[in-house]
Amino acid sequence: MKKAIKINVETKKLEYITLGDDYKEIYGAIGNGCDTFCVPINFENNDGLYADDESLLRENDIKGGFIMDDWHSPIVGNAIILGTNDDGESVDCLTKIEDIESQITFIDENVCKMWCEKVMSTPRTIITY
Repeated sequence: MKKAIKINVETKKLEYITLGDDYKEIYGAIGNGCDTFCVPINFENNDGLYADDESLLRENDIKGGFIMDDWHSPIVGNAIILGTNDDGESVDCLTKIEDIESQITFIDENVCKMWCEKVMSTPRTIITY
């Protein structure tokens, strides 16, 4: 079992959770129908922030989000923080809840939906060579 931190946007709380060896447990830990995750943030201690890669496509499931100091964009939906070793395997996170609590700002559902509308309505730039 691996120790992770869940960032819960509905309760606006962080909590320690445990995950087994099956990567699919990450989907359930994130919740809200997640079936594809990404790791948009890597911390200096090799912990990664796992988030729902398709959260903006599920506008009806948006319950809130969060942003951290020095970020330019919020994460919509729940996330987890999980460690990674040198071989890319998941391990216990080294990050402490207290370290994250001092940097995180939760964003309510309405602001997240406005962010979603903005992102989804912005034309994509495709660069080809």
